[in-house]
This record gives sequence, structure tokens and C-alpha cells, in this order.
Amino acid sequence: MNDKDLNKVPLNKSEKQLFGKGKIAWEKSQDEVWNELQHKLSQKPETTVVSFRHRVLQWSMAAVFLLLVGLLGLVSSYTKEIECLPGEHKLVQLPGGSTVELNADSRLVYYPLKWKLERKLKLEGEAYFNVSKGRKFYIISEKGTTSVFGTSFNIYARENEYRVTCLTGKVIVTSNEEQKVELLPNNHAELEKGKLVVKKMFEPEKAIGWKNNQFFFANRPLREVIDEIERQYAVTIQLAPELNNRNFGSNFSKKHSVEEVLDYVCKPMNLKFVKQSENVYLVVEKS
Repeated sequence: MNDKDLNKVPLNKSEKQLFGKGKIAWEKSQDEVWNELQHKLSQKPETTVVSFRHRVLQWSMAAVFLLLVGLLGLVSSYTKEIECLPGEHKLVQLPGGSTVELNADSRLVYYPLKWKLERKLKLEGEAYFNVSKGRKFYIISEKGTTSVFGTSFNIYARENEYRVTCLTGKVIVTSNEEQKVELLPNNHAELEKGKLVVKKMFEPEKAIGWKNNQFFFANRPLREVIDEIERQYAVTIQLAPELNNRNFGSNFSKKHSVEEVLDYVCKPMNLKFVKQSENVYLVVEKS
């Protein structure tokens, strides 16, 4: 008699009383049940196997991505700054053959690593540009933006003043209020009460006279004239506040000493200057 037959043996009287009058039928033998149980216990849980080479490839791609992001950030943020101190002029050679001549107390900032993709720079002060032909060239100042493809022009961008003079080619000037004007040779744009005003047949030699140490003023505030003298001679000149907006119209040359220039400016305006200390002067009305 096998195990299956044994499992079908009728229950005795006591077993019937305990389990009832039915029979317990076993479909599998004890050995079969035991073998199945051992087989299930011996099986290992399923796991996802990721090859080491695949992991290395993922890490490498992530490292390359981070490197590219870092390089892009470096290219976009790296700047070169050129400063021209009071009392000096400076010639700057830009990538691609363009040149900039900086007037005293001026500053230039540009992005050399992305210059071939975008010719853009920032200017504070005054500068004469000779731009080689190529991609559009942008000069950003506090009060506006000048854009060209290849030409020569002068920009004066100090405090609230913004003036652009075209010498050759064509220049586009855009104010912060999005007013846009086009300048041809001998045209001049100036910001007046927030609006760009264009003057044609302007005398460009007066706008760039500073390159030859000649300074021209046509009905300009005296404060502006005194500021220019300070920049060119690296001195400090104190001006009585009530004289700031008195207009001046004339010119001076840097071939003269600062005291000669001050005397030249003060006399026709019934003013005088007093030397306070080394390189410090005071301009007041004559008593």
C-alpha cells in the first residue's frame, strides 16, 4: 500500500468523533509536499541585475554633462575689464581687429571667450570706436545702446549724459525707452529730457577733439566743463553749487597747465579759482 492509499484509510471511531464522519483525502503524498516546500525555500528572490559597464557609462555621461555646463558658464561669465584712469588716454585692441580709444576716467567691459559669437561690450565714460566689419557690434551704456556692423563713431556716456556721433558708415542708437534713431556720417544724437534728438551736419571734429587733447564746449553747463578738466588733469576742483548750471561756450587745449586752463575758463565768466592744496582747487565768483 502506497502513501496515497494510506491517506485514504477510513477514520477510526475516535477520529470520526473528532473530525466528523467524512474522510480526509490527500491529493499529494507527504514526500511530494515536502519536496515542493524544500524547492520553494531553496529559490532566491528575483533581483534586477545592472551591468557594471552600464553604470560606468551613466556616470561618464553625467560627468561630461556637468563639465559642459561648467564650461558654458565660464564662457558666458568671463569678462575682461579695461580702465582708463584720470589724466590718461588708452588705446584698446579688441578681438577681430576693432579698436577703441578711451578718454580719461572711462571703463570698458567685454566677453572675450564668446566674442566670435556675440560682439558686445559695456562702456562707462567716453570712447572713440573703429569697428571692423562682421557680426553686429553692440555698445551698452547706462542710458542707451549703440549698434553697428562696421564703422567709426564716438560715444559720450557719463551720468545722465548720452551722446553719439557718427563719423563713417551707419550707426543705430536706441534709448532705454526703446526710441531708435539712425545716424549717418556727420550726424549726432543726444539725449535731451529723455528723448533722443538728432542733429545733422554736426562737426564731428569737435566731438572727437579730445583725441588730440582739444576740448570743445558749446553752451554746456559749467559743471560739465569743470568735470572734464578734473578728468584730464587728475585734479579735484570744487565748484560753488550756484555755478553748476551756468553755461559755458568755448574750448581749451591740454597743452596748457591746469591753472592756465582754469584762468581761461574763469575770466570771461567773472569767476576766480583758488588753490586749496596740491591738485585741489576752488572756483567761486569774484567778490
